[in-house]
Order: sequence, then structure tokens, then C-alpha cells
Amino acid sequence: MSLRFCFGGSGAGKSTQVYKEIIARSMAEPRRNFLIIVPDQFTMHTQQELVRLHERGGIMNIDVLSFGRLSHRIFEETGRGSVTVLDDTGKSLVLRRVATKLADRLPVLGGNLDKQGYIHEVKSAISEFMQYGIGTEDVSRLIEFATGRRALCAKLEDLQVLYRGFTSYIRGEFITTEETLDVLCDALTQSAIVRDSVVVFDGFTGFTPIQYKVIGTLLRLAAEVLVTVTTDGREDPFAPCREQQLFYLSRKTTRDLCSLAKEAGIARGEDRRLVYDGRTTRFSGNPALAHLEQYLFRYSIKPYMQEQDSIHIYEASTPREEIRQAGIRIRQLILEKGYCYRDFAVITSDLEAYGEHLEAEFALLRIPCYVDRTRGIVLNPFIEYIKSALLILEKDFQYESVFQYLRSGLADFTREEVDLLENYVVETGIRGRKRWSRTFTHKTRGMGEDTVLLAFLNSLRERLLEQLSPLLAVTGRSTAQSYVRGLYEFLTAGRTAQKLAAYEKMFADRQDMAKAKEYAQVYRLVMELLEQIIGLLGDGEMTVREFADILDAGFEEIEVGTIPQNVDRVLAGDMERTRLKEIKVLFFFGGE
Repeated sequence: MSLRFCFGGSGAGKSTQVYKEIIARSMAEPRRNFLIIVPDQFTMHTQQELVRLHERGGIMNIDVLSFGRLSHRIFEETGRGSVTVLDDTGKSLVLRRVATKLADRLPVLGGNLDKQGYIHEVKSAISEFMQYGIGTEDVSRLIEFATGRRALCAKLEDLQVLYRGFTSYIRGEFITTEETLDVLCDALTQSAIVRDSVVVFDGFTGFTPIQYKVIGTLLRLAAEVLVTVTTDGREDPFAPCREQQLFYLSRKTTRDLCSLAKEAGIARGEDRRLVYDGRTTRFSGNPALAHLEQYLFRYSIKPYMQEQDSIHIYEASTPREEIRQAGIRIRQLILEKGYCYRDFAVITSDLEAYGEHLEAEFALLRIPCYVDRTRGIVLNPFIEYIKSALLILEKDFQYESVFQYLRSGLADFTREEVDLLENYVVETGIRGRKRWSRTFTHKTRGMGEDTVLLAFLNSLRERLLEQLSPLLAVTGRSTAQSYVRGLYEFLTAGRTAQKLAAYEKMFADRQDMAKAKEYAQVYRLVMELLEQIIGLLGDGEMTVREFADILDAGFEEIEVGTIPQNVDRVLAGDMERTRLKEIKVLFFFGGE
């Protein structure tokens, strides 16, 4: 049992060196398990890289896992997977329910919880507490520390009430994704996969307290733990440094891991330190970029005195102009240098500000582009259709709620029919379920003796009531299960799955694959949300308003992802999410 490190700067070849070592050892020791643990975004790329480097093109006794996938793998082996794990959507549903019950004890946050996205923010704060091992009682110490700041103190008090309500609700029934690592620590001791294995941690900038706890357990069970750490290869990685220094987090991680090993009585293995020598894997043949990596954000600045054509800085008046100039440059390089679209990537720190402009400008320049982002479904017509139908029940056939539903695009009413019905309702002042349930008899001034038009309006009224009948059957305070059943019958009777499939085909025919993918997923995702509501809140009684709020909290968490539709395209993404491979030209947008 031992702990060792591989130190080096970005591009120094740490991962490649470690992967080659693990591949060689896996062939020499076919009965030993080798586990390479990387961040979630790196799993696919790491698997591809290992297969590419392996002389046999396979990785039989090497597993590439994230912390989450490691949990699933060990739970399957040890039979610990019986407890239901709450994902982000489940946490938001429970929090919405808990917040409704505790509304009178939330003087600060209570008035904001109905705002769009607020439950999501509260959920993120509680997830952060759990991730860093901060319990409900620890929040009391935070409140005490913030006593002099009244607003912060009041918010923390409300947050503590919600945190306690949340943990009380799920206790014994569910665990959160953050708590799976606690369960994992216990399960690891029973795992044959981990015992006497070699475990590699690659691509991490640091670890949370609960992740350190998992690593501490692995140190006691595995034959060896190897960690790659990004730091300047010319500096001592064990030397103390201040928080403002560039590699402070890397050095802190190194010290924390050494302390864990010392506490567990684990020996230290021989570390490897990679220093740039002109033959670095990533920057070989590009001295300008190698120089930038060596001196960027360092106190010792050394100017690059040679001529170079690798780094360029452009200035533009607007984000759209930035994108247009980049597109022109891409077209120029393709025509003059023989590049392909897949050789280019665009990275920005604010994808929300640049995403729509990217798609529009690159489309004008006929540059195929894939924007690497997830899309929320809150503005999808299907979601508006559901929300407006529930609003009719909540507001008792209020004028605005009825015609919001009729104009949703999925209610099987033509624009002319809606206009006729709206004109009649406005002129006669029809409001409330009772008036909508009675036959229309009043003739407006424009009707005269036209009984045919009145009969037609009554047929529209009956069609609306028939569509809403599954929801109208659920009245007053009912269980979440009753509301879900009524909503499901409403959606099934309205043939919404078939309508969404037709929209998917329409967008696919127009080559708008992002929209086509959204419409292909939205029905399934809503059905999964309804299943979660039954599983988490099925027997709980609530009003239609409370049920609608819970649905809203779930809708805000749902995001649809897309995949590139072709290989030869420019990849655009943000600094945190997007991972690049084999890019020859990289554009950074949004510099100041």
C-alpha cells in the first residue's frame, strides 16, 4: 500500500505517462484491477485515449470511472444499491413540498420561493452543504458567525429551517447523490474489485471533504494510489505557498493527501516530476505556446523575443462582431491552409451571451457549428400546455388562463376558433367554471339571429370541457398521485406524444436538429418527472396550486442535451463544461 504523485505543468504529458505505465502493468499483471478515476466529463475521452495507446486496442482489466460511476459499480457488487438516490430533480421536488409546509417559518426566503429558479438556488446551496460535510447543526455556527450581518444571518436561519425539513423528509427513505459517497466508504471495505487494486486519480484540481474520505478508504484497501497534480515542474510541490499563488490549490491537495496517508500509516512511493524540456507532448513544435504555459500568471515574467504566429489578439466592438470576425478567419484558414471545420473550437466564459449569436452568424457564413450546452424545457410549448391547463383549475376558468391554454399550440383549436371564442367571451363577460359548464345562450350584437354561430361556439365550449375533464375530476385537496393520474389521462387523451413526434419530424426536415432532439426527449422527461413525484410525494395531500408549484420546480431542473450531428463541425462551448481534443485552432471570446 502506497501513495505517490505525478507532478507537471499543463501539457507536460502527465496523463500520457501514467496511462502508458498502467497499460504496461495491466498486461504484466492480468489478475490485478486498475481503476482510473477522472471527472465526469473526462470518462469517454480517457477510455478512447487508453484504447488508442494500448498495443492490443483493449483495456480488459482497466476501468475508467468517475466518483459517481465508482459508487454504482461498488453498490452493484456489494448489494448496497437498494436505497433510492435523489437526483437534482428529486431534491427540488422535495424542497418545493417542504417549503410549502414551512412557509410560515421562512420570513425572508418564503416570499421568494415562488420566483422562477429560486428553488433551484436553494437546492444548490443545500447540495453544497452536503458536499462539504456541513450538517444542519454546522449551519448554526455559520449563523453565529454572521450575527453582525443581519440580512445574511436571516437568510441562513431560513436556509437552516429548509435544510432540516429536507433532511427530515428523506431520512430513512432516500439518500442524495452527495450522500452516496458516505455509503460508498462503507461498501468499499466489502469490495473485491478495490482490494489490492491500483487506483489512479487524474484530471482533478482538488477534492471535497467527502471525496477525501473515499480516498482515505482507498488508501487502506488498494495496493497503490497514484495522483496526477498540475503544478510547475520547476518548483517544489511540497513547499508552502500563499493562497494567491498560482498553484496553491494543487499544493494544498498534495499536502492533504500526504496527511491522509500518514494518518492511515500508508507508505509514500516514488513520485515523478515532469519538467518542460522542449519535447513536451502537447507543445512540442510550438515554442510560443510552451513559453506562454511556462510564464502565464507567474511573478517571474520573461518576454518571448522571437517571431511567432501562434497567438493573436483581436478587438471587436460587440460580441456579434467578435463572432463574425472569427468566422471570417475560419473560412480564410480553410481555403488557404487546408484546415477542416473540426480543427477549430470556440471557447467563451459566457455561453449565454454568445450562444445565439454563434449559431446565427456561423449559419450566415455557412460554417457548421455545434454549441455544447444543455437547454432548459421551461419555454417548450408542451410545458406551457401543461401549466396553462393546471392554471385553469387553479384560477377557476379565469379568462387569461383559458386562452393561454387554447393558444398553446397543442390544444387542437385553430386560430380562427380561438378568436371567435375569445371575442364572444370578452363581450359576454363569461368567467368561472359554472358559466363555462352552462350552454351559451346570450347573443352578441353582431350575431343577430345567427343560431348556427352560437351552436358552433357551444361545440367549442364542449370540446374544451371534454379535454379538461380528466383534470376537472380531481378537485379540492387531493394526493399527488391523484393529480399525476389526472394529468397523465389528460395528456394521453390529448395525444400529446403523437403531436410532439410530429413536431420532431418537422424540425428534423428543416435540419434544425437541436429542436428536433428537444421535442424527441421532452415527453419522456415529463413522464419521468411524474413518476418521481409519485415515488417521492405520492400520498401527500396538496392543492392544485401546490401541485403546480412542485411541477414547476421539476420543470426548472430538466435539461435536454444534444450531440453533434456531423463530425466535421466547429465546436463551441464554455470554460467549465467543454472538453477539447485534437484542436488545431482555438478562439477565446469575451476577453477584457
